[in-house]
Amino acid sequence: MSEEEAAEEGGGGGGGGSALKKYGPLAAIVLLAQVVLAWVVITVTVGDKLPQNEPESDLLPQQQQQQQAPTEEGEESDALPYFYTNEMLDQITANPAGTNAQRFVVAGVQLGLTGTNGDGEVMTIEEVALDSEMTLKVGVALGLIKSVILEALSTRYIDQIENERAQFLLDVRDELNRKVFNKIPWGEEDDLKSFRIQEVIFTKLIIQ
Repeated sequence: MSEEEAAEEGGGGGGGGSALKKYGPLAAIVLLAQVVLAWVVITVTVGDKLPQNEPESDLLPQQQQQQQAPTEEGEESDALPYFYTNEMLDQITANPAGTNAQRFVVAGVQLGLTGTNGDGEVMTIEEVALDSEMTLKVGVALGLIKSVILEALSTRYIDQIENERAQFLLDVRDELNRKVFNKIPWGEEDDLKSFRIQEVIFTKLIIQ
């Protein structure tokens, strides 16, 4: 290869390097502009799809919005219940339906209670457990509570109590709320304080 050819090749390489130095910054600016434009398009598109007239609370996770007081019928709320127990409910004996008094059921029951304070705010487990009004009035109503449970056990067949236990306990809960807890005057006249049964559980169930 002659010196002239070598010189030409070297000159060509230098020209390529010069082009990179010359147009490299311009290419970077164009790329940055494309990124910014893409971000603007995505922001505008997503923003248009969000509800504009809904309050901010509507965008919170659904679980946070469902934190509410138990209703009069005792539907479940997100608040964990305080399980009330008393020796009067530890052993309830009944003759189920259709047994001609030849078979009996012995049940121990606890009541899962939830409550709201005077401002309508859901109470914590500790607040329910330590509430003196709840303790007093539920204690006074224990005879009626036991009577409702006894009636439920006596009017169901053994299969209903044993094999359909979940539905049976829901029925007992609803009956207790309707016949007992909805009729107890809670709190002051104008406030929102109340207690309801969210769940009824067996702590013992003997069928013979």
